[in-house]
Amino acid sequence: MGLYWRIGRDIRARHQTQGWGAKIVDRISADLKTEFPDTEGFSPRNLKYMRAFAVAWPDEDFVQGVLAQLPWYTHLALLEKLEMEAVIES
Repeated sequence: MGLYWRIGRDIRARHQTQGWGAKIVDRISADLKTEFPDTEGFSPRNLKYMRAFAVAWPDEDFVQGVLAQLPWYTHLALLEKLEMEAVIES
């Protein structure tokens, strides 16, 4: 969970400084796939979920403590309930 949260936090920070038009998610996705070709989970869609995850729960200690006990797919379901579109846009 910590890795996904940190990736999401970094994407959010880049969006704030570079803007949405910079295709940050696509570039990071391609870079991660190149760097870790045998690892799955770095699609643009999943990276957007990671960003939404970091926006929804900004406290890293909470993420590494309580939320780390839940599987990633449970987090995805929670994000959907939080109206992910609104979370992604913030």
